[in-house]
Amino acid sequence: MHNLGDLLKVLMGVEIDFVLVGGFASVVYGSSMVTRDLDICTLITSEEIEKLRQCLKDFHPKHRMTPKKLSFLEFPAELKGVNNIYLETDLGVLDVISQVTGVGTYGQIKSRSIEIALYGKKCKLISLDDLITSKKAMGRDKDKAVVKELEAVRKAKGSSRE
Repeated sequence: MHNLGDLLKVLMGVEIDFVLVGGFASVVYGSSMVTRDLDICTLITSEEIEKLRQCLKDFHPKHRMTPKKLSFLEFPAELKGVNNIYLETDLGVLDVISQVTGVGTYGQIKSRSIEIALYGKKCKLISLDDLITSKKAMGRDKDKAVVKELEAVRKAKGSSRE
């Protein structure tokens, strides 16, 4: 059984430097969208990947975009040129990205992120404006629906950036 909340708790428990983005971030802001994965934005460095491997090792992480479902614990051995990692684990699907479409790199996302409490721990969350911008840039039907909800949240909070 997949539990994205448990997956997020595992990631927050090992001090991986990431920002929560994507559908789960939309839900945190109040979207009614159902998400089937957890998206985080981070630097894809040897240090961060090793932290990910250690915290996920008991949950059988595999690359979901490879035909042979290669183990994340062993592959990739070399990170040069790796920008995104798409995993499936016993706790659910995890997408690890180094930049957010329409918004920018991890450093840019992090500089505008907010810190919130989730599951009793602190978590960096993509800013509402950046999340809306990224959803608009994705342009999929499901993203367009989420944009409407997120814009309503932004309006209710009293800030409107068009």
